[in-house]
Amino acid sequence: MNEVLSVIHTRRSTRAFTDRQVSRSDLETILEAGQWAPTGMGKQLWHFSAIRNAEKCLSLARAVAQADNRGSSYNFYGAPCHIIVSYQRDEVHAFPDGAAAIQTMLLAAESLGISTCWINQLRPLTDDPTIRPLLTQYGIPEDHIVIGSIALGYAAAPTSPKPRKDSMITIIE
Repeated sequence: MNEVLSVIHTRRSTRAFTDRQVSRSDLETILEAGQWAPTGMGKQLWHFSAIRNAEKCLSLARAVAQADNRGSSYNFYGAPCHIIVSYQRDEVHAFPDGAAAIQTMLLAAESLGISTCWINQLRPLTDDPTIRPLLTQYGIPEDHIVIGSIALGYAAAPTSPKPRKDSMITIIE
């Protein structure tokens, strides 16, 4: 199996992280990979905000927990690093472009031995009055909406793959 397919097959959604921080160099490599994701018409109207500070990640998770009634233990699975992908509001390509960037960064992280989990809770809370000030503080442009985010770090324990569903592919010739 080639390297790309191997990374695709080994990537998992990690839901328990150690407190070991991702190096600045690895984080920059992951962010750069996201910039190479495809975008509709090559617009590249996204923004990536990386929080490489466990306390600030936890502050954001606590705000999300309160705004979305998730309970006091909600913490982005304890990941010490977080990437928020946002895109210019009302842009037709926002969600597919942002999703492509997220998936590209997930695979880049896996290739570096860094575990990840795609987080969607921020998307509907972008304009919540308790969340928006934090997003602005963390570099999300005011004219952007959150597409999704990535919790990243090192897995506390291995995650087993879920079986793939049958009958999900049709080939027409």
